Amino acid sequence: MKIILSIFCLCFAMMAKGQDVTLYNVNIVDVERGEVREGMTVVVKDGVIAKIGQAKKRWKKGQEDWSGRYLMPGLIESHSHWGGFGLMPGYMDNMTRSCLACGVTTARDAGGHADIAKAYVEEVKSGKRVGPTVYLSSFWVGAKYPLQGGEHVWERTIPYDATPEQLEQYILEAKEFGCTGLKLYHDLSAELLQQIVPLCHKHGIKPWGHFSTMTASALECVEAGVECLSHAYLIEGDEGFTPEGKARRFTPEARAYRDSVYRAMARRGAVLDATVYLCSLESAALPHNTVFTREAYEAGVTIAAGTDCLDFDNGFQCVLLNEMEMLADSCGMSLPDVLRAATTVGAKVLGMEGKIGVIREGAEADLLLLSSNPLQSLKALRKQEALYIDGKRVVSCE
Repeated sequence: MKIILSIFCLCFAMMAKGQDVTLYNVNIVDVERGEVREGMTVVVKDGVIAKIGQAKKRWKKGQEDWSGRYLMPGLIESHSHWGGFGLMPGYMDNMTRSCLACGVTTARDAGGHADIAKAYVEEVKSGKRVGPTVYLSSFWVGAKYPLQGGEHVWERTIPYDATPEQLEQYILEAKEFGCTGLKLYHDLSAELLQQIVPLCHKHGIKPWGHFSTMTASALECVEAGVECLSHAYLIEGDEGFTPEGKARRFTPEARAYRDSVYRAMARRGAVLDATVYLCSLESAALPHNTVFTREAYEAGVTIAAGTDCLDFDNGFQCVLLNEMEMLADSCGMSLPDVLRAATTVGAKVLGMEGKIGVIREGAEADLLLLSSNPLQSLKALRKQEALYIDGKRVVSCE
């Protein structure tokens, strides 16, 4: 159940016309509606889907004939760390290869050395590197949490008595640096969050955070307006790490509290970045993360597909596909909802709804071509035939 990409040979090739391509006679996987539109032709101009129409009876020269194949949006990894916290030689190359191997065309960077991640972003924009589009975040903590990289625009210690003017200045600096959102991490109070989130909205930057900052509870984070909350197991806050908290985990009172959080999330449209694959690893040993994710899904919470990790121990493993399979098999999500978790929901998290994660006229041409229908089996995602980023075909070889 793994895709291994040879470390000895990975090559990238662009289409002859760059960002212009016509895909003839494909079956479009409409992730928004959870259905397939058969026999369609997709025309891409300058990296954008220009036209979608019924395929003509005859293939034309210059078109790519993909008759019988299934075309869906490229996948969105909603929790990754492109700058890392402890960098290894070749880290960025490994990240790129692993993502491309499983069809990831977009990723959210959830904190770390954003200066290094920004260098990657600039290489992609300039054409020096082929890889997923990465959206950066500024990593924010309270005074009790030590920063590993020091104080930077993209890594802030927020004073407990920070003024609205200070917070606004930090947000403006993060946005100017190129950050799409804030990662509201640890030791930030509910009162601070209530000041930060409206300023984010004012300046067009996304408020992302942990499910609990420990200082602020999960419910307080949701009610403050944090839009994407990471790690289902953190709904318990500090208590989830104590023997007493673990003993109370499945009592009626604990379940009632979690239900109140789920209701608030569903009402506000907040997204849960559950990270079920990370938490299934032996080193994490957090089996209740899957249980909480299932509870949230059954309560109507929107789930995003994100991993928080890349497993290089077994080659370039496609961890996002593992995440998606666990969302279906262990968390009870329907296949359409799992596909949405890695496409339309990821776009929502980034504030890019309708622009990525969909196959629509006017959307970016990040496209994944499969030999079978992923709405029938997620195994289809492990049988990829082509991947396009901005209309450019990315080709891997062994």
